[in-house]
Amino acid sequence: MSRSDPIRINYYNALERAENVANALFYFGAVISIASLFVTKEKLPELYNLIMVAFAVTVISIFIIGISIRLYFLPRAEDNRRREFFGKAYSISLIHEKTDGYYNNDQVDPMRRVAAQVLENSWFSKNITLRILRLERAKVIIYFMAWFVCIYWRNADFGLILAVSQAVFSEQVIAKYIRLEWLRSRCEDTYERTRNLFTSCASGASFNAMAVDLCSFYETSKANAAITFPSSTFMKMNHSLSEEWNRIRLDLNI
Repeated sequence: MSRSDPIRINYYNALERAENVANALFYFGAVISIASLFVTKEKLPELYNLIMVAFAVTVISIFIIGISIRLYFLPRAEDNRRREFFGKAYSISLIHEKTDGYYNNDQVDPMRRVAAQVLENSWFSKNITLRILRLERAKVIIYFMAWFVCIYWRNADFGLILAVSQAVFSEQVIAKYIRLEWLRSRCEDTYERTRNLFTSCASGASFNAMAVDLCSFYETSKANAAITFPSSTFMKMNHSLSEEWNRIRLDLNI
């Protein structure tokens, strides 16, 4: 079976590139802020001014890219993904770009297809977040160790402590880690609840209402977490997760 995802290529890849630029600028700004502590204006005025200008440009650039991600790149990608999601469920064309080889289930009723697609999405999402968290947990431990060293190092400059604290407790480090853990928990909850829905005796309006609730729960989880899965991680796991998904849907007869 051929597998293609033009929505990821056309929209999520651009979002991922923007986030990578924002992350690079963040770390560059952190390095500059620490370097500024060791360069005095009296001894090296030209270098000091250069560092200050670079830091100001970096901060403004991070702000502009951050706003662009939140108000343009992320909504554009998510909106097109949802159009394709519901178009698949109801067998209509809401977007000309269509995935091939995804949303594999044999359900005929649109609401049962919605529930099956939520089950498939949450299965992939919970496993991908777990893989990403392997690295993020290690990074957070290292950052906290560096922060504690600065805090308890007697000769540490107070400015250095503030700079390291700013980097550690930033959107790109601690906040991102917390959002990832929260998203993992929500995806696991979505998967278990949706699986239980298919194994229950719910039908008709009862099934439809719970399917809509689970779909909303999953979508609001993604929107609030605002986490983009790296394409490289997805591609590495795609084959094994797809094989396991086929076993899951056959077991549930969906």
